[in-house]
Amino acid sequence: MPASAANEGDHWIRTADCTADQEIQQRLVNGAWHDEQELNPTVAPPGCEFVLTDNGGRISDTWGAGSGWWPDGPGHTICATVYDYNAQSAVSGVCN
Repeated sequence: MPASAANEGDHWIRTADCTADQEIQQRLVNGAWHDEQELNPTVAPPGCEFVLTDNGGRISDTWGAGSGWWPDGPGHTICATVYDYNAQSAVSGVCN
């Protein structure tokens, strides 16, 4: 029986100019179910930066590409932030 991710699902992060889908899912990794997540930009004009951190360190930093899947099981706390330099703002998603 897989564990339940506390924040499993899609979490939309929106700024004035940028949008991304922070996806948290249970995925089968090495024969066991683990939480994983990715950050997928859906609106990404110039000036939008999409960042994932794990325990405070940057693991993915893009200007429009997806982050790919990252494990966020025990020992990991992954947070997503969208920076909108045109609107001079930043919006964070959930930390899991």
